[in-house]
Amino acid sequence: MLAKVPTAYEKWDITSPDLSPRSRLYPLEPIGVGTPLVESLTGYIARLAEAHCVSTGMLYRKEIDALTGKGDIFTFRLEGHAGYSTHNINGRGVPAADFVRALESLTRRPDLRYLTLLPWAEVLPAQGGLQRRARGWCAQCLCMWQADTKPLYEPLLWTLKPVTLCTLHQQALCFLCPLCKRQNRILDPGTRPGHCSRCGQRLAPTTADTRSDNQLLTNDELQWKNWTTTMLGEVLASAPRLQSTPARDGIARIINSCVERITDGNASAFARLLEVGHRDIRNWQTGKALPKVPLLLGLSYRLGMSLPDLLRGAPTSLPLKFVRSFPRQFSQESPTSKKSRRPFCRIKPADVLQILQAALNESPPPSVRQVVQRTNHEKPTIYLHFREECHAIAQRFADYRKIQAVARRLKLQRRPINCTPAGSRSLENAFVHF
Repeated sequence: MLAKVPTAYEKWDITSPDLSPRSRLYPLEPIGVGTPLVESLTGYIARLAEAHCVSTGMLYRKEIDALTGKGDIFTFRLEGHAGYSTHNINGRGVPAADFVRALESLTRRPDLRYLTLLPWAEVLPAQGGLQRRARGWCAQCLCMWQADTKPLYEPLLWTLKPVTLCTLHQQALCFLCPLCKRQNRILDPGTRPGHCSRCGQRLAPTTADTRSDNQLLTNDELQWKNWTTTMLGEVLASAPRLQSTPARDGIARIINSCVERITDGNASAFARLLEVGHRDIRNWQTGKALPKVPLLLGLSYRLGMSLPDLLRGAPTSLPLKFVRSFPRQFSQESPTSKKSRRPFCRIKPADVLQILQAALNESPPPSVRQVVQRTNHEKPTIYLHFREECHAIAQRFADYRKIQAVARRLKLQRRPINCTPAGSRSLENAFVHF
């Protein structure tokens, strides 16, 4: 009798595989990273909320606020500029860094900083007037994406104040809802991609409603608007390819080289060419201050240098004179035109001190900017003569802001929410009610 041959079975590896850590929220991929039309961080938040079938306000209150600790951010008013400035979420400062850190922790995506101006934080001035406080959009782009069944989103380029034209369609950006004729804040509790946060209707008009608003623009105006949009788009597109964070000393080197080559080292003559003060040039040369974005655009345009190269301080050859002159019709609104200054007024210490001391007793406490405006003098002048009083006013205002933030947070926590069970802090419960 033959012996039975044992059956050979397939060998299985039953060791547990190494799983990557799970993210709290969907790792939604940002749109357009590395291109001029990279998505904005506020637009990404709106798309992330839509992907989870909740409102933007719900996503923020239940998940993002727990990591940022900002409280109620939906208090900004376009009319009076009061409340939390949500446009700073796309900017270069602390709010942008806090939201990037929170969203990267929730989604485990490492590339969300490119949806803001953080890669250029060292070379973009804090008070440069670069960011727009209200939403802007190209109606033709929205129509095109909608027809091609592509996701609707809000590029970071549309949030920049100098950008007023879509270079793809040669169409002026829209700032009013076509239905309710109202502006939209950068981020609202009801913000949805491609929809008005006020009335909820689509921002993309029908084909019959689309029309160009550029018929009254001259060729020079169109050329300048196209060039400005292109340069700022190149800045946003080049952010992921930066080898290192650009530093302000690179701009200082270029300013020094321009003074040496264009005006033979005469800083005053170079200041007259740019129509700025001599002290401004000195501060830029030493790195104590940065030119504002309109000035950087104007200098880049006149030198024939790309704006990314100027911000990086790239060692390119500089011309012996400006290769292009700024269009003459823009002389009143030129990016290098002088600001209107207050007439000189000799300071009266007793009167100013009385105003400052009165502000220390006000309730609610005013900001330093508000108090300085009452004195009819410039802020540096007041700080020079009354540094201690200004610091005391600033400290009182900062403490007041902290108390108000805590009060808003407590009020928000006590507010009844009908769409989620009491005490729930997770999105899973919110899904059931949306």
